[in-house]
Amino acid sequence: MKHQKFYLIIIGISLAAVVLAVVWAFYPYRSVITFEPIDRQGSNAYMPITETEHFKLKFTHSVHLSDVVEEYEVREGRLYPVQMIYEDTAIGMPSNAEEGETFEVKDGKYYISDLNGFHESINLSIGQVRADHTIIYKEKSYLLKDILGAGSFIRIVPQHVSNWELMRGETLDE
Repeated sequence: MKHQKFYLIIIGISLAAVVLAVVWAFYPYRSVITFEPIDRQGSNAYMPITETEHFKLKFTHSVHLSDVVEEYEVREGRLYPVQMIYEDTAIGMPSNAEEGETFEVKDGKYYISDLNGFHESINLSIGQVRADHTIIYKEKSYLLKDILGAGSFIRIVPQHVSNWELMRGETLDE
């Protein structure tokens, strides 16, 4: 009788451990920015991030050949633009802010902050030559062409993923 009770306890603990391991591996609780290839088969890249944290997308403008930095915040599963920093107001760049936004010039750079709207995702063609699309997060830089390949067409989207999905893709910031 004592042995039977002991075995039932061991089986119960083992079952609970298996359930916890399955939940840990497959439940999508990890908040990440996903970089998913759109134009080809391949694994995703992930950047763990928590709500209200900011990251930056930096690239070299194809006409001006100067840096552009777009800063985003993750909230409610969406990408909210925080500010844009650039050096030229010519082709393809704003020369002023929209209503409710702030436009400033500091140290020869243009800043637009308090940006309106949000994005569910951002589609991006990773430059092959000069663009050098780079993600900046927690003072670290990640050159996207080194991770996902120059010329790739990707979607940047905030998601919740499981540890299993994280293990199957490439993880930034670890």
